[in-house]
Amino acid sequence: MNKREQDIWVAPCGLYCGACTIRLAAKRGDASLLAQIAEVLSAQHGYPIEKVEDLTCEGCLSPGVVAVVCRDCVLRSCALGKGFNHCGRCPDFPCQQIIDFNNDGLPHHGEVLESVRRHQQIGTDTWMEEQEARWRCPQCGATTDWYAAQCPECGSALTPQFGPPET
Repeated sequence: MNKREQDIWVAPCGLYCGACTIRLAAKRGDASLLAQIAEVLSAQHGYPIEKVEDLTCEGCLSPGVVAVVCRDCVLRSCALGKGFNHCGRCPDFPCQQIIDFNNDGLPHHGEVLESVRRHQQIGTDTWMEEQEARWRCPQCGATTDWYAAQCPECGSALTPQFGPPET
C-alpha cells in the first residue's frame, strides 16, 4: 500500500478506518450486519439510515465516498477546516470535542486520545504498520474489524479488542 492509499485509513480523531466494522461489512457485502448497524446508528443519531449506500465508505480522508455517520463528524470537519489531517497536529489538542468523543461510551472511541498521541510519537508510517498488524487474523492474515469475535475468512476465534458497543 502506498502512502497516499494508507493516509485515507487514518481518521483525524485517531481511529484506524481500516478496521471499521461498517466499512468491512460493506466491503464483504454483509447485508444482515449492515441492517443491524443501520438500525443501531439510526437510533443513536436520530435519523433513519435506510440505504446501504449511506454506510459505504472509502476511508475518512478519502476523496470519494464517506459513510453518512462520518460525513458529518465534528472532529473530521474541524481538523479538515483547520487544514490538518489529524487532530494531533492541532495546537488545541486535546480539545473538549475529542475528549468527549473519547469518553462517549463506544469502546473503539475510548482509545482515540491514546491513539493520536501514539501517532504523534511514532509518525504515520509506523502507526499504520502497528494498526495493520493489530487488525489482522493471526491465523490467515485477513483484515478484521473492531468488534470481530472471529475471523470473517477462516473462522478462527479472535482475541477481543473491545467489548460490545453500548446501544
